[in-house]
Amino acid sequence: MNEQRWLILIYRIPREPSRPRVAVWRKLKGLGALYLQDGVVALPDDAVTREQLEWLQLRVKEAGGEATLWDAQPNTRAEGAELVEAFRSAREAAYGDLIAKAERIRRKALMGNGETLLEELVKLEREFRAERRRDYFRSPLRKEASEALKAARLAVRGGEGTVGEFGTGGGG
Repeated sequence: MNEQRWLILIYRIPREPSRPRVAVWRKLKGLGALYLQDGVVALPDDAVTREQLEWLQLRVKEAGGEATLWDAQPNTRAEGAELVEAFRSAREAAYGDLIAKAERIRRKALMGNGETLLEELVKLEREFRAERRRDYFRSPLRKEASEALKAARLAVRGGEGTVGEFGTGGGG
């Protein structure tokens, strides 16, 4: 059985100036990295995450810090499953938030405020696309979030929003 491979970035970056430290943190957050402890993050090993972590490793060193990038594989299947579950949980929390926001937009639009909600909807759709990029293990809530956004989009554009019951899942 082919086990999931991981990349582990171990880094330490000077506190001052804070700009490089904040930039590294934001990039790791954008990638959906899982902090194993302070200065130690994990991401599934693929071409994109490898390239991004190699770039971050250089950025940390340029800022006067230290960074080491490791290829890793958990010692047991249980540890591997825990890592995957931690990634899924983070995505499910984010998707849950997106679903709630989309439902709020849909309800407001159905009350006749569609024109004013377009900018909010566009921002939420951008958040969804970013979240999908961080969804390495395809959270079950991904489809539900997509459907919630579709329903909100229909309502904002003047549709009746009756695309089906919101949040019932199903479909492919």
